[in-house]
Amino acid sequence: MMKPHTGIGDWIAANYELGTPFLQQVPRDCADYLLLNAQIREYDAGEIIINGGTVGDSFCVLQSGSAVICGQILADGHYNTLASLNVGACFGEMSIICNEPTSNTVIAAEDGCTVLHVPRDEFVKFLDKNPNIMVYLYKVVADRLRAKNQAFDEFERLSLLASGKVLPFIDFAQTMEKSRITGTVLFESNGENGFIAFQDGRICCAKCGKLAGPDALEKLLSWGDETLFKLDTHLMPGIVNINQMSDTTSLILDALRNIDEKQSAQH
Repeated sequence: MMKPHTGIGDWIAANYELGTPFLQQVPRDCADYLLLNAQIREYDAGEIIINGGTVGDSFCVLQSGSAVICGQILADGHYNTLASLNVGACFGEMSIICNEPTSNTVIAAEDGCTVLHVPRDEFVKFLDKNPNIMVYLYKVVADRLRAKNQAFDEFERLSLLASGKVLPFIDFAQTMEKSRITGTVLFESNGENGFIAFQDGRICCAKCGKLAGPDALEKLLSWGDETLFKLDTHLMPGIVNINQMSDTTSLILDALRNIDEKQSAQH
């Protein structure tokens, strides 16, 4: 049981343990309020709990089972797992607090996955009456962001070659876009090489052998899991051959669809 806090300084100084369920760290009366005002929903493996790209309508707490946070879901239903969620994990809060669409989709990883859904209006009302809880939510978000930043910094600092089998390029490109990174991603596969350049997170140039622009982008993406790539933030081409009006994710998905259509036409 937590001791009562009286000021913001006390709340900031309060212990926060990474990995300990959110509801076990907030005051008992706050946890009870959320539990009493939540709706319990059950999901089977593969069912979507929160759909990315939509404004969240509830604050969620995973009560049983496990779930995964995934990147862009492709047209064929495939997706890449960005993180796993265990019992007690909370999610969906940032969409409500920032009044913006959720960044990623959350999917049940096993049958019988149960989730507490606190309706948006109830959650906002709760925060209005208990603003100190925001400190705990900030700590949850800060830990997630810190982990992502450390992973990205390690990748860049060591200039590691990433494998398409381990880190699909579309997920990496989404990170580039969200972080508004400027730099060039160098590609290599079976003796061939090329690059895709980003300006403020948007693809602005691509080249592969004699191919340039959208054709080069399709060629590089067609290499799939056999690709090795790395980011160089100090290298930028002096030309722009891809229209930056389209966002990065849309450009890549369009290119992947073109690749699939061309491959289907050959069979």
